[in-house]
Formats: sequence, structure tokens, C-alpha cells
Amino acid sequence: MSVKQRLFSYIKDKKKNIAIAIISIAIYILAQLSIPLLVGYCLDCIGTIENGVFIYTLDENITLFTTYIIIGFTLAIIGSIFDYIYEYQIGKMTQKIVYRIRTETFNKLNSVPIKVIDENRHGDLLQLVILDIENVANGFFSVFKQLILGILSIIVTIIMMFTVNFILAIAVIILSPLSLFMSRFVATFTHRHFKKQASIQATLNALSLETIENQENVQALNYSTKAIKRFKEYDDKLQAESRVAQFSSSWVNPSTRFVNNTIYALIGIAGIIMIIYTASYPILNMTIGKLTSFLSYTNEYTKPFNEISSVISEFETARSSFIRINNFLNLEDDIDEGKEEIHDIHEITFDHLDFSYEKDRQLIVDFNKTIQAKKKVAIVGPTGAGKTTLINLLMRFYDPDKGALRYDNVDARDIKKSSLRANFAMVLQDTWIFNGTILDNVRYSNLNASDEECIKACKIAHADSFINTLPEGYHTVVSSKSGLSEGERQLITIARAVLKNADIVILDEATSNVDTYTEKLITDAFDTLMKDRTSIVIAHRLSTIISSDLILVLKDGNVVESGNHHSLLKEKGLYYSLYTSQFK
Repeated sequence: MSVKQRLFSYIKDKKKNIAIAIISIAIYILAQLSIPLLVGYCLDCIGTIENGVFIYTLDENITLFTTYIIIGFTLAIIGSIFDYIYEYQIGKMTQKIVYRIRTETFNKLNSVPIKVIDENRHGDLLQLVILDIENVANGFFSVFKQLILGILSIIVTIIMMFTVNFILAIAVIILSPLSLFMSRFVATFTHRHFKKQASIQATLNALSLETIENQENVQALNYSTKAIKRFKEYDDKLQAESRVAQFSSSWVNPSTRFVNNTIYALIGIAGIIMIIYTASYPILNMTIGKLTSFLSYTNEYTKPFNEISSVISEFETARSSFIRINNFLNLEDDIDEGKEEIHDIHEITFDHLDFSYEKDRQLIVDFNKTIQAKKKVAIVGPTGAGKTTLINLLMRFYDPDKGALRYDNVDARDIKKSSLRANFAMVLQDTWIFNGTILDNVRYSNLNASDEECIKACKIAHADSFINTLPEGYHTVVSSKSGLSEGERQLITIARAVLKNADIVILDEATSNVDTYTEKLITDAFDTLMKDRTSIVIAHRLSTIISSDLILVLKDGNVVESGNHHSLLKEKGLYYSLYTSQFK
């Protein structure tokens, strides 16, 4: 979808709101723009100029004068009521649109391939969901409000001007493009800087998020000074670009006001001359009241241009943000062409599998191996060997470039991702705890689980002992950065895996953040849990995988050794080197 197409898709189902808004603002404009005409009539009721002499006529026109005043006050009240209705409808429509944009953006965030999340800085994605949508909300409200109001005001004002005096009306219309030209010239220059400003803002947000999330490392490594310097570098760029963008956009209103005020002055001078010569040239048809009304209409005619130009800054910010949102929404969803359902997996086969994250950097080459059900398989190897990548392939976060990954001789790409992943429970080195109670966090892997089932899972994971020491036990509210130690968070994620009770369990350094005693308890718990289940363990601490049925030793994406602990030690190859190095 182009930006225009997406914007239209948001507006097209808001016809009712738009219709009510247009009717309301039309009544408001007609009421408000009738008042200058009535003011002119009132002035003409007071007196006229004949042969250069003012003649007082109010006494004989007092009834008509009073009627015009009453009508004027009535129209002012009616106009205010319908202006409120207009503002309400525009606000309601804007919030509905922004709600839809926010929902679609968050849904897209959860439907794009994992690759998109991996390749984009999280601060940039955060800006899409929060700041960019907020910019669009402000821009939509301001622009919609001024656009509809402005267009209708201009149309009605032109009609009123021709009603008062067609000669001056033609003059105003001929001169008005000067204001449009000035506004367009400044807006074109401004857009480039607002677009660049949005890009720098996204980078600064990403940098801020990274620093906040890793504040312990920042301080532990004495990186604070460097972090501040780096932040200041981008902050200075943002300040400079924002200053240019805001300065250039601020010229729109003054420049158009200058042009419009010049037109106003010229019309005023022309009107005075016409009053003087009206007696000699009746076609001029100008009185004091008509000139007053016309000058009011001249001001009303230029006002929409001024008001629209006054929100040009918000419009350009919203436009840049909406382009970023549109580009993100245009990304392809995670493709799942699988149709097969799968349960009770008996065999996992890597069949001549090639994979790389980047085309010019091959990671796994011609990988062949079969993992039998109900076996404990450990995957070890130096950093960058492809251990975690195998997990990404097993869970279909990524698909192979060549070859295939098969489950019971069925290509993984033919299996529904939801069905495949239902067979796995996964505990990663990086723990994830959200803001909620202990029970809520454990229940995340099985939303239908009872409190008793969650507590049982925590006992198996040996998390029960520390949970009972918390202020409110299982009902204690915790978050990712408070309430629990790193090891305790790891125990919660292990309890999740226990609760899911899946056929296959993946452990990626699952015991890396617990002490030796707790590690043994967890290992014993998993030995019980893994009985009659397939388990795949990635470990750097090789003491945790001694009891594995099969150990795959990876190097540069290839299995260079395989066997159990004792047979691999006898070979005195890479595994022997890795294992003995941990005890020197």
C-alpha cells in the first residue's frame, strides 16, 4: 500500500463521522460568516454617505437595526453548538483511526518474521509503536480539523464576497495564489528536514533503550562517559536538525500572514476609493457597511491559509511518522505455508541442510543428523559454531536455505508453525519475565493451567522455596528488572517449561545463571521431567551434559564429532579439548 492508499483505507469506513462533521461545520460556517454581513447592514442602518456627507439614519431604521443584532447573537449561539459537534466528531474519528493504526502496528510487530526483529534496533521499533503513532494522532486531528474547516470556509467566504461586491471578490481571488505559493515553497523545504529529524530521533531512541537495558554493564565497564558522549553526539545532531526543521516551518505562518495582510490593506484602500466614486459610478456599489463586511470576509478568506500553515510543523512530523509506519506495515508477514498437523514426534532429521543469516557468510553447510525420540541430545561447540542457530531452525524461526529439516519424514515447511511449536518447551539463557504475579508468569506457557498445576511446576523446578519467601508468595508482582534475582528469573522460566509438558524440551544454557547447588537440583528435576521425552541441550558448561545419550560437537556449522561423553573423551578431539579446558 502506498501512503495515500493506506490513509484512504482508514478514512473510507468513517463516512458517517465525516458526514456529520461536514454538516456541522457547514452550519457553523454559515452562521459565523453571516455575522459580518449583518454587521454591515447595521452600519448602513446607522447612516450613509451622500456627496461626501454622512447622513444619520438610525432613528428611522431602529427596528431593522435591532432585528439584525438579535439574529447575529442567535447565529453566534447556533454556530458555537455546531462547532462543538464538529470538534467532537473529528476527535472521535481521529481516535478511531489512531486506534486502528496502533493495533495494526502492534499486530504487525507480532506477525513479521523473527528476522525483522533481529535486524532492526529495538528502540527504532519502540518509536513506531509509541512516538510515531502519537505524532500521527496529533497531526491527524490538527490537519483534519483545519482541512475541512478551511475548505468549507473558503467556499462560503467566496460566495459571501461575491454577494457583497463582485469586483473586490475577483481581486481577492486573483491575489490569493501568492499566499499558496509562499506556503508551498516553505513546506517543500521543511519536509526534507522533518524526515531527517525522524530518522535521527529513531537512532537516539534505540541508543537510549540499549543504554537503559544494559545499565549494569555500562557502569561495570566504566562506559558511562563514552555512553554520554555518544548520546550527546546524536542529541546534538537531532537538536541541529530539529532547529532547522522548526525554524523553517515557523516561516510558513509569518510569510503567509505577510502576504495576506498586504492583500487586506490593498482591498481596504480599493474599497475606500470605491465608496468615494460610487455616486459617480454606480457599478462600484460600495458603502461603509459593505466595505466593513468585505474586509471581514477578506480576513476570513485568508484565515484558513494561516491556520493550515500554523499546523505545518505537526503535519510534517505526522507525515514523516506515517511514512515510517506505512513502510513497516508493508513488510511481509511471516510466511507459513504449512498445512500438516504433527504430534508425538519420533524423529528429527537434518537432511543436507544449509543455512546463513547473511548471503555472503555461510554458517551451516551440508548438516546431516538424525535425533531419535526420547533421547537427551547435547549440542556443544565454540562460539559461532551454529548451536543457537539450530534452535532457530528447529522452532522454524528461520527456514533452511538448502536441504530440509524433517519431523517424522515430513518437511518442517509443510507443518503448521503453531502445530510444530506446540510440541516444544523452551528455556533460553536470556530470561523473560513480564510485569505480573509469579503465577501469571508461570502460566504464560499454558493459559488454561490451574493455580495448583502452576505451583506443582514450580516445585519440580525447585522455585517453590524462594517463592514462598516473597511478601505475597505466588501472588507477588514482579517485573523483568525488579523483584527477582537473575537466577530466580531463570527458575521461573524453567517452571514454565515444566508446566507446558511438551514432548520436546530445548535448553539453551538453561542453568547458566544459578549457583552450583541449585544447578544440581534443576538438573535432577529435568532428569525426571525428560524421562521418556526428547531433550535438546545447548551448553557451554559441559559438566551439565555428561549424562546425555548423544553429544553433537559443532564447528563452523558442521558436526565434527558425535557420541556420548565417555566415547568423545577417548577420541581426544575437539570435545576433549573443550571439556578439559574447563577444569584447568
